[in-house]
Amino acid sequence: MEKSSDPQTLGPARCSASDLLRWMGMGHEAGPRADQIVFPMRRVRTGTLVIHEGAPFESLYFISAGTFKAVHTDPDGYELVQGFLSRGDVIGLDGLSDGVYGGDAVALEDATVAIATFRELLQAARLVPALEQLVFLASGREIRRKNMTLEVMAAVGAEVRLARFLLQLIARQAEQGYSTRCMVLRMSRRDIASHLGIAHETVSRSLTALSDWGYIAVQHREIEILDPEGLERFKRVTRGPTIKPPGGRGWATRRTRIEEMTRAADSDGARVSATPV
Repeated sequence: MEKSSDPQTLGPARCSASDLLRWMGMGHEAGPRADQIVFPMRRVRTGTLVIHEGAPFESLYFISAGTFKAVHTDPDGYELVQGFLSRGDVIGLDGLSDGVYGGDAVALEDATVAIATFRELLQAARLVPALEQLVFLASGREIRRKNMTLEVMAAVGAEVRLARFLLQLIARQAEQGYSTRCMVLRMSRRDIASHLGIAHETVSRSLTALSDWGYIAVQHREIEILDPEGLERFKRVTRGPTIKPPGGRGWATRRTRIEEMTRAADSDGARVSATPV
């Protein structure tokens, strides 16, 4: 699908600084003064870019609804999906470093964002200091998201990378007050593959494997976590490529195999921590 670049402003629709604070979990800082500061809102249709890689940095985009993927394109034209953003995230923070946006942000579904030029945001922060804290909080979350991506990529086995990815998604969803077990993947298999550094066919095979081992149930893009404790144990496997246990959905075989691998990983960690410095 060809990506459009015509996000639509929602006519007279506005949101207040209090709304931004609530979206970011800082509702306790909302108040009459923040209510008086308003920002325009924009509808972003599926497949539309809200920022372009290399464009001059001017504004931050606060996600009110919907999901986006952050994409960097290398000189050879290869697209790397750097991450996925949803309500409570801020698009464009990487522009603070050198004055240009470091990648595209593409809507994976119809979405809504509030637009705050950085200059206006700094001016508003003089009246509502919590807005300056808001930028710090958003920047910290961006760093945390990058660190979580590194944690995913540290796993050797594709199944473990996928398990970590799914657990991170469901944890983020739970933070927003939604289900802790069921979710809908807004991104495609190819997007996930690009983000995890594996082939898109491997994503499908890994989903099937996790389903066969009893960790999850898969129905198209709908995922249900059947065994969250087991999946948490499984994500700690870092010793090498995972091996599919014989017996398909046999719980006893899977449990034995994973417990052996996690015990080995724990014992390696204990030996490292006990080594004199």
